[in-house]
Amino acid sequence: MTIVLYENSFVTLDEAEAYFDERFDSDAWTNTESGIDDTAKEKLLITASKRVNMFDFVGKPAEENQPMAFPRDYEMPQDIKDAVCEEAYALLTGKTSVHKQNQEDNISSISLGAGSVSYNAPSSFGEDKLLCSQSALYLVKKWVKKGFYTK
Repeated sequence: MTIVLYENSFVTLDEAEAYFDERFDSDAWTNTESGIDDTAKEKLLITASKRVNMFDFVGKPAEENQPMAFPRDYEMPQDIKDAVCEEAYALLTGKTSVHKQNQEDNISSISLGAGSVSYNAPSSFGEDKLLCSQSALYLVKKWVKKGFYTK
């Protein structure tokens, strides 16, 4: 599958390559010996974009019935593009926060020697579970509608 900007992805492969060229610890993406080719990278970016697309963003879509949430009535935020890259990387590497995973597994506390960690009730509401990457979630939530509409 090929990336078609704003139809199936918020980021082009070239934009993602530039992002990962500057990102520390991105060997899984940039190392040609890792076995990930451009087709797999495009699939990761499309999948990550679809996950980011599930949020309810501020502003209005630029066109009625457009396939994705962006473009909107404001310039495409770099945060959203960065979030797609971070989510794609998390999907590639399988990295999620150990604490998030523990909470999702309904673990209430862990003790190791003299140290311990306790978790409150489930840490996340529905939308907090949409993304694997906490970094991506942080970037996206800046652009998500907050509160409720009432008449």
